[in-house]
Amino acid sequence: MTFPTTIHASVGESIIHKATRLFAGCVADALHELLQNARRAGATRVDIRRFDRDSATILRIRDDGRGIADPTKLLALGDSGWDSDIARSEDPAGMGVFSLAGRHVVIRSRPADAEDGWQVTIPPQEWESGEPLELVPAIIAKGTEIEIELSKAWIDELGEAVKNAARFYPLPVFYGEERQAHEAFLKEAVRVENWNGCSIGVFLDKYTPHREQARINFHGLTVPCRLPHVHDADGGRGWYAKVDIVDAKNLQFVLPARKEMVQNTALDALREACQAAIFRTIAREGHHRLSYTQWLRARELGISLPEAAPFLHLWTPRIAETNDIFPGERIAGEPMVIMPTLSANIEQCVDRALKSADGLGGSPVRAMLEFAGYGWYNALPRVLGLSFQVETDNETFHYDDGASVPDDVDSGRVGAITLELAVRATADSEEPADILAFPADVLIVPTDCCSDLDDVAILLGTDCAITPGELASLLEASCFWPNEDCDADSHYTQQAAFEMQARFAANMLLLGEDAAVLERVREALRQHVTWLIPKDRAISMQAVNHLVEAAFADNDDAPSVDAAE
Repeated sequence: MTFPTTIHASVGESIIHKATRLFAGCVADALHELLQNARRAGATRVDIRRFDRDSATILRIRDDGRGIADPTKLLALGDSGWDSDIARSEDPAGMGVFSLAGRHVVIRSRPADAEDGWQVTIPPQEWESGEPLELVPAIIAKGTEIEIELSKAWIDELGEAVKNAARFYPLPVFYGEERQAHEAFLKEAVRVENWNGCSIGVFLDKYTPHREQARINFHGLTVPCRLPHVHDADGGRGWYAKVDIVDAKNLQFVLPARKEMVQNTALDALREACQAAIFRTIAREGHHRLSYTQWLRARELGISLPEAAPFLHLWTPRIAETNDIFPGERIAGEPMVIMPTLSANIEQCVDRALKSADGLGGSPVRAMLEFAGYGWYNALPRVLGLSFQVETDNETFHYDDGASVPDDVDSGRVGAITLELAVRATADSEEPADILAFPADVLIVPTDCCSDLDDVAILLGTDCAITPGELASLLEASCFWPNEDCDADSHYTQQAAFEMQARFAANMLLLGEDAAVLERVREALRQHVTWLIPKDRAISMQAVNHLVEAAFADNDDAPSVDAAE
């Protein structure tokens, strides 16, 4: 078998037989293509009308542009017929009219320098046949007029499609007698830069724009595109870019429908230009909370930014139910000590110990690893690690995040609990960390992350003066985690059950079994019984071995001491 010595790219004639599949077949695509052609032809306005003729609904699109001088180019797939300037700046594909493929279309046009116009009728079946279509003379003013027989789907979509097509289109568009609303694509930008035939608008928004949001505009044709979003490390502000393409030949759209950008070096350069525009916008403000990585990136692009504003948020303990980190008040201009992020039960107990102690050397603040590298952040002292030392009658052990207590340790009072913190003076210090010790009165150690206190060790220091209510609240903050299975009780029911269990556990430890049982009974009566008792009446009750006796008191004005309120 003999092979040729060369090959070359070509377009097979059979492609014309697939013309109806070049576009999605929606009226929005057709409007965008026809409006772009009108603009390239130098039109000053576009008129769109819908009317009924015989039994059909017709859409007429009329422009006052230069007209189509060579009608043979009209259905030449891939041959646009535009002059060299348009071809250079806009990359026309010569496929726009095929957005009408498969529909009954009448096209009339008259070039500006011609005395007569021409008309061609394209039946639905002739778009793919390749058969010759007759051109006939037409009386028409300068420009181009296209009539399209509408399907029901196009009729339903037409009003919204016209509005969207005209929104950012640079020429006046009239639908019937009404001029369609127009707005600048970069409206509300906080700053606009010109770059290589584009206008880059910088917008302020803390959230990343949705991936389907239009980010690039080409004379009214808008497409989504992944462009930079720069945001403060702590979520305060964010900046993103949108681009108006005016004359940028190297930025190309995926043909024929132009619904996305070609991923090429020009688009990479545009993304870098957008990022630089954002950094320049931030530099003009003079302050920011960008991460150190973003700060370095700005410097790589030749943009000098100050360091991030030197403040952090007060360290507040996490809550088991959400496990989220909630920033406390802003701390600035005073000594700070960076705290690590640990499990909720550890942070809750650490917070209690630090509130009753002095000597940490500054306000505890939440770590922001995104700021590591800034001079002011690296200069702050920081807690490298911490643990609780627990002394019992039999032994001394240490408990830190993720550890468990010895098997023979039960809830109750222990000899002493001490919080030990390893503190380094700065991020770059080569000196050994200082060990700071603070007395602690409570340590809560769950053996599993669940809403059950049966497997939770509650250790109290000898001098612990916590109240039952405080301990119950501490238990809930440290341990409550709702079961989110579809067959589980509601969040409210689970939380109410845990609160009752926490109060009972706190009362057992602090008040003794009798007091705990009585309070549990009172709670049950308050929740499930008191609503049955008539207003201003009193009932005395006695329960022994599951036998319950109840009677209205002889003196309703003097309820018994243990009666539910």
